[in-house]
Amino acid sequence: MLRVPTIPITTRHSPSLYPWQCASPLTVGGTFVGLDRLGDAAPFYYDPWELYAAGIITSPNMLVLGQIGTGKSALVKTYLHRQLRLGRRVAIVDPKGEYAALADAAGLNEVRLKPGGRHRLNPLDCPVGATHDEVSRHRATLIAALAATGLGRDLGPEERAAITTVVAGLPRDPLLVDVVAGLLEPTDDVARALATDVTSLAHAIRPAALELRRLLDGDLAGMLDARSTVSLDANSAGVVVDVSAVFGSDAIGPVMTCVGSWLTRTTTDDGARRIIVVDEAWALLGRVATTRWLQATAKLARSLGVQLVLVTHRLTDLTAQADAGSEAARQAQGLLSDTDVRVVHRQPEGERDAAANLLGLTRAEAELTTRLPAHRALWRLGRHVAVVDHLLSPDEIPIVDTDARMRS
Repeated sequence: MLRVPTIPITTRHSPSLYPWQCASPLTVGGTFVGLDRLGDAAPFYYDPWELYAAGIITSPNMLVLGQIGTGKSALVKTYLHRQLRLGRRVAIVDPKGEYAALADAAGLNEVRLKPGGRHRLNPLDCPVGATHDEVSRHRATLIAALAATGLGRDLGPEERAAITTVVAGLPRDPLLVDVVAGLLEPTDDVARALATDVTSLAHAIRPAALELRRLLDGDLAGMLDARSTVSLDANSAGVVVDVSAVFGSDAIGPVMTCVGSWLTRTTTDDGARRIIVVDEAWALLGRVATTRWLQATAKLARSLGVQLVLVTHRLTDLTAQADAGSEAARQAQGLLSDTDVRVVHRQPEGERDAAANLLGLTRAEAELTTRLPAHRALWRLGRHVAVVDHLLSPDEIPIVDTDARMRS
């Protein structure tokens, strides 16, 4: 038998041999989430504004990932429910109609968008107090995302410049139809600003203009093509915008983009803590244009002191159509840099490398993400890592239950 000399060590040094057995829990306050398994099962609290003030994170935005049935929806809904009890306000883009129970329990306004329905939202609405340049920049990014999504390609320089110039000259309270009119029949001023003539410019931007017109007549008809019929009450707890009527269709991407834009731009800068949730965000991450728009929205939310929460299934949703070094890959990395809180529920085996590369996880952390049981997630908060068991109270079960129809 081989004998090796015994090396005595103290408890101060032993964590270096067993790094996954010991960790210091976060001491920043917030809403209760569950138990930190790396912190000796200490209670785990989370609040993005508290963490930001403490210098632990540099952005309040949050990315929640997980396969179906791993508990990501339950985490998001209970997080919102508990934050609402602390006086926070929420706005939710609901692609599958799964937030109705939360809306009923928390007294949130519900807006159901569907073709020919009674509700309309104008995605070009803007908040009081925003500068002309800020509004124009956001509107131009939105219009470019819609046009590129419909065309199935990124826009060329002339198309993008034309959209920016037309948007800058829009009337005070514009509609999407005003943008289409300005692109189909560009004025002399627009052509002169781009150092071209009206005929050449109209020909160059006609595909984008016609695609936007098709969206208004088709995918967006009866939902986002008129004045807003609803408004966000500054004193209300929040709103859920249900777009399940178009879920599973080609319209879901453009509709979610417009709804997210409306929610972000109508959020008033009154100092209230607000959380904007975009569920099923994979519908926006497949194309460069909508990923670019989502990144711009994340930056805007941060500047307003608002938390943007993106919910999707897999890490590769971020780069589903991206080659290494491509613009889509760069946009995905840029989006991640604006979401300094990443919550990873169980991922497929094939996602291990993506977890390590995109999130900067160690090999052991990336391996762990493929073995997590339901309702347990790896939290990455800046440089701090925690493995948290999410705990539900009995009164929260009806809010998070998405399997009731399967059992009935």
